[in-house]
Amino acid sequence: MHPEKFKQVAGLSSVERHAYFVRKVADTQEVWGLHRDGWATAQVDGKVAIPFWPEAAFAQACASGDWADFQPHAIALGDFLNKWLPGMASNGQPASVFPVPQGSASIAAPVDLLADLREDARQYE
Repeated sequence: MHPEKFKQVAGLSSVERHAYFVRKVADTQEVWGLHRDGWATAQVDGKVAIPFWPEAAFAQACASGDWADFQPHAIALGDFLNKWLPGMASNGQPASVFPVPQGSASIAAPVDLLADLREDARQYE
């Protein structure tokens, strides 16, 4: 990824990064997480959230601190929509959408993220 593109996208507000995430994931058909003997998680309002990114480079940029030994790992969009998000919803786990090293993530209920992704996917049908 071109460094200027990375800088521009990472500099967007959390709301704008959420929208970018939805568009990019619908286009590439994959979601990125950080994995090492399990998936990276973060505490958000007393709940365990799972962070997700639209591209490997953004996930890699967050692989520091507690996640220093984690590596970007792709998740097929179909699995994300049909397994991950419903499972997270039943566990009461929020999604941390597109965190960046210097900024906050968009925190989304799995059902809301699922609705956003399905709505965007309709545009490609």
